[in-house]
Amino acid sequence: MIAHFSNRALRLLKATFFVLIATLLWHTLSVSTVFSQTSQTQSSTRKVKTNPPPEYPELARKMKIEGVARVLLTVSSDGSVVNVKELGGNPVLVNALAQAVHKWKYESAEHQSEIEVRYDFVLSQ
Repeated sequence: MIAHFSNRALRLLKATFFVLIATLLWHTLSVSTVFSQTSQTQSSTRKVKTNPPPEYPELARKMKIEGVARVLLTVSSDGSVVNVKELGGNPVLVNALAQAVHKWKYESAEHQSEIEVRYDFVLSQ
């Protein structure tokens, strides 16, 4: 009876591991386009004044997670980032990008702007 229970527990553990790996792969591969640097899409030609890059999260580094993170910024007329909406990518990488873009500053403008930012996290060899 104990051996039978152990085999059942082992099968359940293997199935759980498979689902976890499949979920991580799906999240990692869900971004179809890879960019080599930060890119911005915006309706106006609003220029960034300061944009320190995000720090590579230690968890992502240990797990060798790479990929594109995407966020949508709302930039006020004075150039400060007032809102960040997560659009896609691995949650660990998106969180790192969201933290970084809160510190970014843009040139002043007459109106508030929405700017999409994509950042490619690549492990250095």
